[in-house]
Amino acid sequence: MENILVISLIVVIFFGLVYQILSFILFKTELKNVVKAKDKRDDEYQSITILKPIKGIDDQLEKNLISFFKLDYPDYEIIFGLHSYDDPALEIVKKLSKKFPNVNTKVVISSFKIGLNPKINNLYNMYSEAKNKLILISDSNTSVGTKFLKSLANELQDKNVGLVTATIRGLGAKNLASLMENLHLNTFLTPSVVVASQIAKISIVIGKSILIPKILLQRIGGFEAFKNYLAEDFFMGQKVQELGFKIKTTPVFVNNINETWSLRKFLNRHTRWAKIRAKIRIDTYFLELLSNPIATSFTLGLVIHNEFSIIQFAVLSVLKSIMDYRFLKILESDIRWYNLSVVPLKDLIIGCLWFIPFINSKINWRNNHFRIQKDSLLEPILDGYS
Repeated sequence: MENILVISLIVVIFFGLVYQILSFILFKTELKNVVKAKDKRDDEYQSITILKPIKGIDDQLEKNLISFFKLDYPDYEIIFGLHSYDDPALEIVKKLSKKFPNVNTKVVISSFKIGLNPKINNLYNMYSEAKNKLILISDSNTSVGTKFLKSLANELQDKNVGLVTATIRGLGAKNLASLMENLHLNTFLTPSVVVASQIAKISIVIGKSILIPKILLQRIGGFEAFKNYLAEDFFMGQKVQELGFKIKTTPVFVNNINETWSLRKFLNRHTRWAKIRAKIRIDTYFLELLSNPIATSFTLGLVIHNEFSIIQFAVLSVLKSIMDYRFLKILESDIRWYNLSVVPLKDLIIGCLWFIPFINSKINWRNNHFRIQKDSLLEPILDGYS
């Protein structure tokens, strides 16, 4: 039995390395060889409403928001959504609105809940104020370049494209947990979007930035259709595809700023994300084992328990770190080569968290307690998180 287990683990490690190489090739090809849509004249761009849900003060919130006030786009507005007048981010929003009077801004403060998803509640409350033809859903912990809106809007020149997202890049880590978060974003999440599309023909939509025509958003049921789903972004993309439209991920970066995360926040997020992925598609969730050869190598070391176990784990850790470094170079990441010493620790933690969805389905999200059902449908836990 032990021999069968050892052989099985070695096979998983082998295919894991093959997967890493294939991911790198596909990711590099996708980002470097993509044909970008050409810019149009300013009067040809459709007006855009940016919906910016906010809760509390994220890392570098003010700088993040400033990047959206400085966009090079002929006609856009920003609507900020908050749940409470007591939110400390409100003062920052007011200050910037006065500092950039040339940008049309609105602030919607409402605690109204249409469903269980707090983000969807916020977006729903803002949506009635949106006047423009295109809607950009944009998280508050992101920053962008001045050409961001034009880059996304250009992709809609293809009439078969119904929803556009950007390439996520984690930046700004100042402590261990933030470094692990940005490493995982840059070397797992972002490449996985490309791999899923190219190999499995699965279009993954991640809600950091989503551009969609307002009329199409209405056709898929508006925000109400996703009010009780945790993975609202994924199912929004799915609904768009069901209508016959394509999903496009542009090579332009949306920077996810993570500076001073706590380890608890890191564990909470990735436990939640693991449960989401397992509830949506268990088959592809099992395939994620191929994306973490370090965790498999560590397991193999525990099984064989000899000198070779240390050697093979060290070799696998170096090889995986080298591959991760290549991903970071493509993304022009601010993570330095010496930070890669964290890769084995990060991958071992992620490997342990992979098992959590099989143990329980409870989450704590934005101080709300839920149980995740099939397809990430949320069920409230009324008596607290226990």
